[in-house]
Amino acid sequence: MKMRFWQKIYALTLVLFLLCLNVGIFSLAVYTHQKNIDSMETSAKGEYNYIAMTFERDYNDGGGTNVSLLMKTYVNHYKDKGVIFALFEDDRPIYNGFPEDLELENETLSHKIINEKRHVVITAKICGGKYVFAFAKNVDPLEREFRALMVVYSTTALAFSSFLAVTLFVILKRLSKPLEKLRKTTEQIESGDFSVTADESGTDELSLLAKSFNSMIAKINDQMTSLELDAEKKQMLVDNMAHELRTPLTSIRGYAEYLEKAKSDEESRMLAIRYIISESIRLQKISEILLDGAYIRENPPKLCDVDMSEMINDTVYRLKPRADEKGVRLLKKTEAMIVQGEKTLLSMLLYNLTENAIKACSPDDVVTLSCSGREVAVADTGKGMTEMQMCHITEPFYKADRSRARAEGGAGLGLSISSQIAELHKIDMTVESELGKGTTFTLTFTT
Repeated sequence: MKMRFWQKIYALTLVLFLLCLNVGIFSLAVYTHQKNIDSMETSAKGEYNYIAMTFERDYNDGGGTNVSLLMKTYVNHYKDKGVIFALFEDDRPIYNGFPEDLELENETLSHKIINEKRHVVITAKICGGKYVFAFAKNVDPLEREFRALMVVYSTTALAFSSFLAVTLFVILKRLSKPLEKLRKTTEQIESGDFSVTADESGTDELSLLAKSFNSMIAKINDQMTSLELDAEKKQMLVDNMAHELRTPLTSIRGYAEYLEKAKSDEESRMLAIRYIISESIRLQKISEILLDGAYIRENPPKLCDVDMSEMINDTVYRLKPRADEKGVRLLKKTEAMIVQGEKTLLSMLLYNLTENAIKACSPDDVVTLSCSGREVAVADTGKGMTEMQMCHITEPFYKADRSRARAEGGAGLGLSISSQIAELHKIDMTVESELGKGTTFTLTFTT
């Protein structure tokens, strides 16, 4: 079973604490014990020096005779004080209170186990180096004290460890609740529910993490919504494109089969051919417009100085035959106006707006192209549009008047491409229209 993050923190913290606590307690106990031993050794040295000096003085006062009797006097005097003596003359024991198997080294201070008890043993030469005097001081009470101290320290460490283990478990378990909630939230999101949010209560790092998480989810939701809208638009574009292409192709096939199979007169035959030519031209226009849109999306504009008054004159010249054919008058009102843009794209933009204006007109209506300051306008006195129609005119394949568009071979892409060109040049394109009174497109150059 894998450990969770808070459980790892719990185990690591507890182990580190117990390690530091026990090492600290053991080090303190050993240090205290060693200080006590050092103090006892100093006390033993002082006591040994005092006894040795006293023994040497008594030896000298007695004339150096009967040293064995003098030694017995000292042994009897200190026998209830936990002290052991030995006296040697040239390795010959005069008196030896130590166990026979205990080895004593001259001029040393050492620790020996005597009768299962720890002693500080000191040996040195006295009386002018004639004798070796050995002294042992019982320090076993210090050992018992050390063992008792270790028991107290161990009990204290166990109590503190148990308290810490329980307290740390409760605290970390509680602190991990926001993370657990966040984990459950991510599981819900993983299952496809993007409506959930993490708990942002509090002011600590976890609450900041929850806020960042919610912000991320909000952006993902926005992006998903945008992607869904884009997908819907693309699907609508494909559906409309399929419809636009299917209709002329069906007509072409139908009339072609008619010419192949039916026995008809010359007039019917020529009518069928004209329909085929008309639908072929419509297919060509749709493909050209789609290619124009692809060109705009893939190629950034190459900016240069463009004379808009000259461009209006050129547009009027190119579309005058179309306007004359429909009985529509083309007017122009121009002033000197130089803008930055790509001439081909701006020409396409102005041409599309003017062509749409002509299509919206009836005989004797007027289309006016004008430029002044930073604005270019294309106004007509045609049929006009409703507010709902104006909201959708830049959508691909949208047709405000489908019967008119069908009759004139329109695909509903001209204004969509015009909107892309305007956006590419940072042109503010606005439209004003009223049913029965006409429509005005205004282009405001902001750069």
